[in-house]
Amino acid sequence: MSDFNLTIDSNINKFVLRLDELPAALKQKLKVAISQVTHELLARVKAAEPTRTGRLRAATHAYVDERPNFVRGRVRILRTRRASSLGAAFGALEYGGPGRRSGPVRVQAYRRGGVGVTAYERRRPRIRARRFLRGPAAAMRPQIRAELEAALGQAIKDFSIVK
Repeated sequence: MSDFNLTIDSNINKFVLRLDELPAALKQKLKVAISQVTHELLARVKAAEPTRTGRLRAATHAYVDERPNFVRGRVRILRTRRASSLGAAFGALEYGGPGRRSGPVRVQAYRRGGVGVTAYERRRPRIRARRFLRGPAAAMRPQIRAELEAALGQAIKDFSIVK
């Protein structure tokens, strides 16, 4: 195994461990560690989700993707086949809706099918951001970093013993 460069990138949404080369033994150890933390993150996300109808929990899934040059774990909410607007509703629950400006929204008059609709005011929707996806991920960031570093350290240690 040749020398390889390692970089770690982290922000509010992602934790990325980048290697120039990904040896098979290291890839296998990282896949096991990533699978464990991804499924733990799935459990935490489902625990934080609103549960009025259960559709949100049913649409939440964990994935561990393995390709020749990377291993990735994700927790995603997939839109359902019958209602594509469901994804927008889940996004509104995660990120929140408008409401910083106070007061009702003015709707201009318009014509539809020869019938005139007069101007009126409607209330401004206010949806509080629940952060059920980003909150658990941010809380787990130190644990994820420690587990990936441990898996990487163990793989390097095993490689050193074999040499």
